[in-house]
Amino acid sequence: MNPFRRTKNNSSNTAVTTRRLSDLLPQQLSSLEGMHHRRPDLVLAAWPEVIGQQLAGMTTALSFHEGVLIVKVKSSTLHSLLIHDKPRIIKSLKIKFPQVQFRNIIFRIG
Repeated sequence: MNPFRRTKNNSSNTAVTTRRLSDLLPQQLSSLEGMHHRRPDLVLAAWPEVIGQQLAGMTTALSFHEGVLIVKVKSSTLHSLLIHDKPRIIKSLKIKFPQVQFRNIIFRIG
């Protein structure tokens, strides 16, 4: 068999299949970064940092789904304070996770 023989579509199958790493790297890093910011477990894990250590012990981030973060709080007083501070908290979350859409935070007493 002749290795230089042309195929049916008249090509020699000698096209270069390699790519330069510098061409692929930005695309792959962007893809990884997007996955990183969409993982709900990372949003939940970052809650104590976002809310601050003083309030972290009195709150627990329970779930994050479709842009809604559910947070359990220990008292009605804290619930009231956090309701009024919700815009600042959402802003902090958006700064930490710029590619994630945060629609709302629901605080539940429990």
